[in-house]
Amino acid sequence: MERLPRLVAAILVALMVAWGAAPLSAQVRGVTPTEVILGTSAPLSGPAAAWGITAIAAKTYLDLINEAGGIHGRTIRLEIRDDAYLPPRAVANVRELAERVGVFAIVGIIGSANAFAVRDYAYQQELFWMTPAIDSHIWIGYPGNRYVYTVYPDYYEEARIFTRYAVETLGAQRLAVFYQNDQYGLAGLEGVQDEIARLGDRARLVAEVPYEVSDTDLAAHAQRLQSSGADAVIIYATPNHGAMIAQAMARIGYHPHRLATFTLGDATIMTALAGEAWEGVISAGYFPLPDEDPVVAAALERVAQREPSLRAMAYNALAGISFVEPFVEALRRAGPDLTRESFVEAIESLQDWDGEVIRKVTFGPDRHQGINRIYLTQIQNGRAVVISDWITYPVGF
Repeated sequence: MERLPRLVAAILVALMVAWGAAPLSAQVRGVTPTEVILGTSAPLSGPAAAWGITAIAAKTYLDLINEAGGIHGRTIRLEIRDDAYLPPRAVANVRELAERVGVFAIVGIIGSANAFAVRDYAYQQELFWMTPAIDSHIWIGYPGNRYVYTVYPDYYEEARIFTRYAVETLGAQRLAVFYQNDQYGLAGLEGVQDEIARLGDRARLVAEVPYEVSDTDLAAHAQRLQSSGADAVIIYATPNHGAMIAQAMARIGYHPHRLATFTLGDATIMTALAGEAWEGVISAGYFPLPDEDPVVAAALERVAQREPSLRAMAYNALAGISFVEPFVEALRRAGPDLTRESFVEAIESLQDWDGEVIRKVTFGPDRHQGINRIYLTQIQNGRAVVISDWITYPVGF
């Protein structure tokens, strides 16, 4: 029996020596010799479930990379948790991912209110956060932005672009905003308000009509918009509520110009939800459409072959890929000894970098907003058609 304690002691000594000789990357949260662990909280259910497909697409894209051998011998595991578009659930999910799963980074998170609720905790945990799907203005001046790297458009700047286009190109003079009553919608509203002020007497903001995520009947909202006499309505809503307001306006014979944020840019989803009421809606894009770019089309085809449900939600599926592409490139550049420091150096070396989907990405020590441009689209015969060149806006952080 005396030999057993000596054997256990010998094993413990051997393990301690092995641990001491292990590379630094083995001691980094979410990094092992064989994998890198990421996490996300996404609306797989609830009123914004159409956006949850971004998480499925990101995971599918990463799975394909893993099947090809991963990055420097490591696979990339993406843990997905459903938050049903509810901020308290998003907070609980991220807490679990950080403390129980032990992720290296957070990817995405749909919903400005959800991300805002998570923001302070993620900062305290020093979590890298790749492309939070929210308005970039919440990061301006926030100390935790040093852990954030985003390739997501800015709602505030997009709203300013919409306003200018409505007035200068469409000839609108009376604008209204239909918006979700949280950080998401308020960012769009603020952008419209500020651009209207800049335009002076060329246009007026005649109605600000909010809705709640729990609303199931938007007839009264449509009546308010019509009564305002607005000849252009700018929309910041979930896919369900965007479709509902379009249908409600059509039912009462109200047909202003309609401009909807890029999060409603998936023509297949929106025409399925709204039918003919979505025809003619102007939206935006931040990566090339697959109809316009064979490289993007090929990326979509690869993930759709593995997960066929992505084909019917092409725009949102491609958005999910765009969320993680720069992260994957940073892992390649960081080399096999992955540390927090080597990751930062690698991702901040991206200068005017093109992925398969996302393009012209630039990061640096003083720039964590990797893109600052969009283009406009319009639904014509049920599909999104590009109607403008790329439009740039100021980098915020």
